[in-house]
Amino acid sequence: MIGVILAAGDGTRLKNSTGAENCKALTKINNKYLIEFSLSNLISMGITKVIIVVGKSGDVIRKTIGHAYKGLSVSYVCQPQQKGLINAFMEALSRFDGEDVVLQLSDEIFVDFKTDAVKVLSDEIGFDFYCGVTYEDNPDKIRSNFSIDADENAVIKNCIEKPTIVKNKIKGTGFCIFRKNTLKILKEIYDETANTPNDLCDFINYLTAQHKCGKAFCVAEKEFNINTAADLAEAVQFFKTVVSD
Repeated sequence: MIGVILAAGDGTRLKNSTGAENCKALTKINNKYLIEFSLSNLISMGITKVIIVVGKSGDVIRKTIGHAYKGLSVSYVCQPQQKGLINAFMEALSRFDGEDVVLQLSDEIFVDFKTDAVKVLSDEIGFDFYCGVTYEDNPDKIRSNFSIDADENAVIKNCIEKPTIVKNKIKGTGFCIFRKNTLKILKEIYDETANTPNDLCDFINYLTAQHKCGKAFCVAEKEFNINTAADLAEAVQFFKTVVSD
């Protein structure tokens, strides 16, 4: 199994609201670069190889993280243009074949990451993909991300991007595990000229429509998705409180 971290975004919303010049993935929270939280998750799972998809800030990320990070072998691939999450994912998939993938976003922080549960999923039989979720009491947090409709066995029925009506407390995250058979499907259906599928929900919904079995699982007790100055401030304050307690 190989890790893929998407870090090609410009972080425009964060830069516009904070005046920050550095790339979002290298924003510091609790004395750690944002991307280091994702790297640490992979290390805890026993992953040894990761591909980081970079964009305009690729050079500074390479210089900061390097090609080895605490036992991880790190390589990079560039997304030349901002064409969505799936396009960035495809850039990484073009560099290898025949392996399951753990997908992460560089701008997500998981609090109390459920390492043991994730390791169990890695060896579980019967599911084609997994989508990490958290349980969120604030519906606005779900509206700004995506939600998942699942049955009583956590089998995914539908994925809703930025839902207008929030029907449950399930908040989707960018942490996913894809078996190699689902990645083969993505390579077959992806159309770069039409930029489809474009986002994670598009791909998940396509898989469910093709009767591929996906499972939603709780990946952490809490998640921060850092897109704006308010998101950053909330995460910084949370870690200050945790440390002081």
